[in-house]
Amino acid sequence: MKTIITFLICFLLGLAVLFSQGLQFAPYEFKNDKGEIVDAEIGSLQVPENRNNPNSRNITIKFIRFKSTNPNPQAPIIYLAGGPGGSGIATARGIRFELFMQLREVADVIALDQRGTGLSEDIPRCRTDFKMSMAEPGSPGKYLEVMQESSKQCLDFWIDEGIDINGYNTVENAKDIDALRQALGVEKINLWGISYGSHLGFAYVRLFEDRVDKMIMASLEGPDETIKLPKNSESYLERLNLVLKKDTLAYSKYGNLQKLMRVTLDSLNRKPVYTTYFDRRSKKEIQVGISDFDLKLVTSYFLTKNPEDASALPLIYHGVLNGKFDRLVQMVAGMKQYANRVRLMPLVADVASGVSVTRHELITKQSKSAILSGTTNFPYPDIGEGLGIKDAGAEYRKSFTSNVKALFFSGTLDGRTYLESAANIVGDFKNATHIIVDGAGHDLYRSSPEIIELIKSFLSGDMIKSKTIKVQTPRFR
Repeated sequence: MKTIITFLICFLLGLAVLFSQGLQFAPYEFKNDKGEIVDAEIGSLQVPENRNNPNSRNITIKFIRFKSTNPNPQAPIIYLAGGPGGSGIATARGIRFELFMQLREVADVIALDQRGTGLSEDIPRCRTDFKMSMAEPGSPGKYLEVMQESSKQCLDFWIDEGIDINGYNTVENAKDIDALRQALGVEKINLWGISYGSHLGFAYVRLFEDRVDKMIMASLEGPDETIKLPKNSESYLERLNLVLKKDTLAYSKYGNLQKLMRVTLDSLNRKPVYTTYFDRRSKKEIQVGISDFDLKLVTSYFLTKNPEDASALPLIYHGVLNGKFDRLVQMVAGMKQYANRVRLMPLVADVASGVSVTRHELITKQSKSAILSGTTNFPYPDIGEGLGIKDAGAEYRKSFTSNVKALFFSGTLDGRTYLESAANIVGDFKNATHIIVDGAGHDLYRSSPEIIELIKSFLSGDMIKSKTIKVQTPRFR
């Protein structure tokens, strides 16, 4: 009798937790981008938009849960997408679908759409009045003006719509994760993520270390790593040049990569290019002006993330010197066309995370001699000035030590989150294993089948030693 009463009490307490947290589940037929279908559950959770505001409205966080195939599953695995602004659910539909499916062998896998992203975004779309001139070569001042004024206009619009803009930072995001943990009724969770997802994961560990069983993170972005060091960008280009040297056919055509880039950028600085491209939407030829800053931005935004992107980098720079702009002009036109687009969560998350004074001074100094200046970060942190977005504070950006068992991955050819900065982050985790994937870029989880096997072994409790995995890099175009 006592056993039955105890069971009923636990059951009712569980229901009370679910009710209080507003957690709901429904069966869901999950279809990936290839049309493959798997049974899953869609979940939703009510959370405050801004926990620092007692009058905050509630917003809904949504996620997909893939139930474990293991009869004795480990703690649930919550996937934290990059960006900021990426959708965990969209990630599960794409090329990482198989990873989500394989990890079910260990535990339930949850593809989370963080607040303000994917299915968790209920923010109305903002249209702005500011535009970049296509015909005029771009400058840092003009880009920043358009981006900043567009951001101001959108933030005013969202405030008028009753949205608390300061609720969309990483600390609130981390607290959502713990609210989900509590609503699920589990003592601990496993965190799995990449890029900004690691930045969010570290924020969660700082707040709730004792609630993390294990964490697996790739392409690491530490507490004060939102704004990147130009020096690390230079080191990345040096590694890329070593790969180019091994491609004898490409190297005989292009020569030293850094030299090629400096010569090309100097040429555009002295004499910007004016060319045209055919706009399919308007069905018109549009004139486009291209400056050295336009090329730097294109390189940082589109050509350094992964080796397959970087394989076109020498070709594009060499083309500029030889009067061939067909590839470059499309990227520059697209970049200018979307310079006025604003999304709330990515803007607030990056501005709030900010940069320490010491690091900012170092970045400013390094930008003066770096090939790409500080364009890896552009328009941050400058865009945040005068927007009314609250800074997360110096304490948020301080490094911290942790005893959480961690498995970290870094790619040697990652031009977004750098190998050098990862070493500092790994050193702060006393129980960390660091896997360096030689030849991999930012999106490295599928670069080697060994990676998923290491993740499954790690989550199952096996001892994993730090090592280097070698993967093949694409040939230069």
